[in-house]
Amino acid sequence: MLTTDRQIDRRILLEADSLEAAGWTVTILATQVDSARGDEDSRVVRPPSGSSVATRENPVFRGYRWVRRVIPMDGFVMSVLKRFAWRYLIDQEAFFTRLLADAAERYSPDVFVAHDLPMLPLAWQQAARCGAKLVYDSHELYCEQEFSKHEKKCWAQIESRYIGRCDAVITVNVSIAAELEKRYGIRDVGVIYNADRASSPPAYTKLFHTIFALPESTRVLLLQGGLSAGRNLESLIEGMAHVRDDSIVLVVLGDGPMSKILASRVQSLGLSRRVFFHAAVPQEDLSRYTVAADAGVIPYLATCLNNYFCTPNKLFEFIAAGLPILASDLPEIAKMVKGRSIGLVGDMSGAVSIGRLVEEFFFDEVCLAEWRRNASLAREEVCWEVEGGKLVAIYDAVMKMPPSFLSDTTKAGERAR
Repeated sequence: MLTTDRQIDRRILLEADSLEAAGWTVTILATQVDSARGDEDSRVVRPPSGSSVATRENPVFRGYRWVRRVIPMDGFVMSVLKRFAWRYLIDQEAFFTRLLADAAERYSPDVFVAHDLPMLPLAWQQAARCGAKLVYDSHELYCEQEFSKHEKKCWAQIESRYIGRCDAVITVNVSIAAELEKRYGIRDVGVIYNADRASSPPAYTKLFHTIFALPESTRVLLLQGGLSAGRNLESLIEGMAHVRDDSIVLVVLGDGPMSKILASRVQSLGLSRRVFFHAAVPQEDLSRYTVAADAGVIPYLATCLNNYFCTPNKLFEFIAAGLPILASDLPEIAKMVKGRSIGLVGDMSGAVSIGRLVEEFFFDEVCLAEWRRNASLAREEVCWEVEGGKLVAIYDAVMKMPPSFLSDTTKAGERAR
């Protein structure tokens, strides 16, 4: 498995678990990090710093690692620098291929897996080298993120060049699968949800009430995950100023480039008793915090096609905890939340509309209790135990396919039939 992740995505680790349980041996080859992680999964292999980056890319990579320590990742200056680098300094395909090529050549597995588009050219190259099968796991509609037109065009060309050469393509939801099939003339894109395990969640506690000294009657709306730009987080914070019921508070659980900006906004709006921040916790401890909330919130907006089709990890983490969900009315999120009657979706495009939606969500206790019951049922169906089984079936089918040394033209034709 090849990935650019600094912190390995839960999806990758769960896939590795399911494959190992089915008899596979899994290695996760990831890019360099600034310093070694003592708690990293033992299956993760990272090349030594600077050892596998080609001469041209090496100074760019080192420069980026230095700059992100001194400039906010989501600020205007970083945005300009990144666009300049991608436009004039970096070949998108060559950079990521060279980044891990030396390390990847040490392996000759049965299957190479590209986790997201940047790893696909390298995975194809390495699969061709040793006659391995090739699986592309598209975690999102990668080339439709909030990139410049030039970046979008380049990524779309790369995806078009390689996706038809894969023995299997999987992604995170039905809408993205349909979009990939339509764009590239392929069929049978598998859907594996980013579901969490269905094991019984910890018992509900008043953990947040204790941590933040909240009154017993306080209802906790929880936002968890990375605090990054493009996730409508500032509007969510501002929306709490329009919630007239002061028994409702927002807890923000996570870290990221937006942390200081959001905290400053809370202070300027006088919301220090309505919005509370808690640092990110290890993945293995997350459920203990999630179940301590009364509901989860997903405020994302359709700022790009990728966001429009998104099904973020937090959606499934809330389901695994049996939490009702308040979310933006985006198609795949609405299909899960409204379709399973586990919460409310609506307009989250501005602070006022968010405030009114929060009030509506908590207004009817009977409805809230029904959503909670349905969420507890959903966690038995939308879970990794189901998704992991589907994943293993896809890999079993891949291994029964003709040898991977078929020509690219033949493989593309077979994918399209």
